[in-house]
Amino acid sequence: MKRKMWNAPLLMPGIFLAIAMIFVACSDDDDGGDDPQGPELTITSFNPTTARIDETVIITGTGFNTDFSQNSVFFTGSQSSATPGLAQAILEEGNATSLTVIVPESAIDGPITVRANGVEAVSSQSFTVDTSLPDPVLTSLDPTNGLPGVAVTITGENFGEDATVIQVSFGDTEAQVLSITNTSIVTAVPENLEEGELQVSVSRDGVSASTTLSFTVNPLPVGVKTAYWVAQEGVFRGVITETGVDITLLYSAAEDENVGSSGIDLDLDGGYIYWTSRGDGVVRAPIDGEGPIELLYEVGGTSGIYDIALDIENKTLYVMTESGFFDPDQNSFINRAPMDGSGELKSIYTLPKSSNLAVSPKLYVANNKLYWTDERLIAVLEGSLDGSTDPIVLFDDSDGLVRPTGITFDPDGERLFIADNRIDGGGSSSILVGKLDGSGDLTTLVGPGDNVRSPSDMEIDMENGFVFWLNATNENNMGETELNRASLDGQTVEVLFDGFNFANYFDLEIGVLGQN
Repeated sequence: MKRKMWNAPLLMPGIFLAIAMIFVACSDDDDGGDDPQGPELTITSFNPTTARIDETVIITGTGFNTDFSQNSVFFTGSQSSATPGLAQAILEEGNATSLTVIVPESAIDGPITVRANGVEAVSSQSFTVDTSLPDPVLTSLDPTNGLPGVAVTITGENFGEDATVIQVSFGDTEAQVLSITNTSIVTAVPENLEEGELQVSVSRDGVSASTTLSFTVNPLPVGVKTAYWVAQEGVFRGVITETGVDITLLYSAAEDENVGSSGIDLDLDGGYIYWTSRGDGVVRAPIDGEGPIELLYEVGGTSGIYDIALDIENKTLYVMTESGFFDPDQNSFINRAPMDGSGELKSIYTLPKSSNLAVSPKLYVANNKLYWTDERLIAVLEGSLDGSTDPIVLFDDSDGLVRPTGITFDPDGERLFIADNRIDGGGSSSILVGKLDGSGDLTTLVGPGDNVRSPSDMEIDMENGFVFWLNATNENNMGETELNRASLDGQTVEVLFDGFNFANYFDLEIGVLGQN
């Protein structure tokens, strides 16, 4: 019997086909046919979990687009935002497992959402927006030196607006906070500080700024301890004590129409303050502030009344005025009269129309002569006490003057000091010094800077070796004013009084020269 054989040609192709199908199936399994889109999009964590607006957060997970710009990240946000309920973040960098983003401005507490490759993942953990202020930052002080009691402005960031949580210290001594914004603090230099350099520190709710600022406590002046000035609010006295500065309003402009912002001089022997009441006349009152206020000379028909100067020895006063607007010549005058008001004002010098006095001319009696500044002529002049001689120009624009406003002089060294207010002339103001007879060149005693901005009146303390000037604290010669001084060699420059408004003239209680 023959053995029956299978048909080999038909069987073999079937076997090969089966093997091929198995191979293809295995290949599909190797390519991840169960997850055709790659790893699942997930958010596993983010760090930090609490941060401020504009700070950085790193999100960790899986399935992010490897081109980080193709991912979208959202923090929980306001319902009124462009994407309701979400606040889109700015992406800084990233890869398939990590995204670095900036917390958006409209973010609020809640989960974080990531969108990539057409799908979305939401974190199981909520993010918290840190609404507290960052640590305070200090950038500058103004001024950087002064006496106890002087107001100092600290500029910086992150101070907040609650003065009760702010602590300012000069060295180890806490200072009073006068006012505060998020970027500035106004404080007063504490009393009883020893002279010298110390560090100013600021903390908010116990969190301190990482840096401090240097402030120098100036030595208390000796001899000259009292200054008087006329400002917008009235007539003031400032006394420098062993612990700081004490300022008193002696006569209020709100209470008497004869109190105004103009010239001032002292009669220490007679116990009077003399001043010019702008538009009215020459006034005097007791130096202790107890009144009454006397109108000695009424000046009518003028468009301006300016500085006053006393000749104590001859019991004579001098005052500068301008003629009225209806005077076709529009002249300016230097007048004189008895100090007690018993005579009448008589003009001893008529200044030409081209030399109208402008803002704050200075009149000065010393060395048995009369001195004055003329801003329109751009000159410092000398004349006689009775007007019997023609004025002599000591210094003018040919000597580099731009706008002379204040003068004082050192009789021993025969030196003349000039406040040259160059703000309106397009330059920088300076305190200059030259020879009293007008010979030679002018040199700079104190150059432009914080202590010389828009100077006006000047005085001198020969006993202790200082020259003083008033200084407007802005560039328009208006607003807040301060009283500064410098040693006669210009090496020490400091603020004595500040915080008063619209003052152009002052005087010192020195009692050395007898005339000023």
